[in-house]
Formats: sequence, structure tokens, C-alpha cells
Amino acid sequence: METGKDIRHTNKDKGRGKVLEKDIQRELCEWLREQHFFFWRSNNVPVFSKSNDGVRRFRSLPKDTPRGLPDIMVVEQGKFIAIEVKRPGMKLRPEQAEYGAKLVLAGGVYLTVHSLAELAIALAEIDF
Repeated sequence: METGKDIRHTNKDKGRGKVLEKDIQRELCEWLREQHFFFWRSNNVPVFSKSNDGVRRFRSLPKDTPRGLPDIMVVEQGKFIAIEVKRPGMKLRPEQAEYGAKLVLAGGVYLTVHSLAELAIALAEIDF
């Protein structure tokens, strides 16, 4: 299985070799697109808004938007697959772990991956 280019060399910080989560997400999305998966990328970050006193604050998430939504969502062969992308060495936040547990109880698949290689292995293990 083709795993694409080495993402450690795609970010602006080439000298330090620091892998950025956005670079991993980009590579995963490119690969999913090439493999013809039906997927979408989700940004679940509240936006800034300026209050009456001029201070910039995060707006609340819209009602019924759960905290901890995964970065990438896939529907394949009737299965909902949630993919949370983390930089190497990073772990899920509590709200992400809670979302993942609820999704699995509802019959979905929740994956936490740190690289394209991990995603490819995880999908192969669940027959995708």
C-alpha cells in the first residue's frame, strides 16, 4: 500500500523535523481521496468574535455540536469511521476519548492515528 511522501519534510519547520498535525491531516486526506473513500474534514474550533467591550473571545460552539469531534470522518461500506489525528507522542484530550467511546457504543469505528502508515494498517485490520 502506497503511504505517500514523508510528511516530516512538508512543513515550514524543515530544519527541526517537527511534524505538524495539519500536515498529517493533509496527507491522510490526499491518500483517502486517491483511494476513493467518501470522507470529509471537520474543523470543530470555535471562531473568534468581538464582544461589545472590544475584546476578542471564542464564540460558543453551536447547540448540539459535541466537543471532541474527530478531524476526519469517513463512511465506507455502511460504516462510520472517525479518525482523530495526533502528532507523534500526543494523546487524546478527555472530550475526544469520550466522543470516541460513545461512537463505538453506537456502532461506529474510532481511530486515533499519528501517521498515514498507522491509518493504512488500522483500515486493513478492519477490512477496508
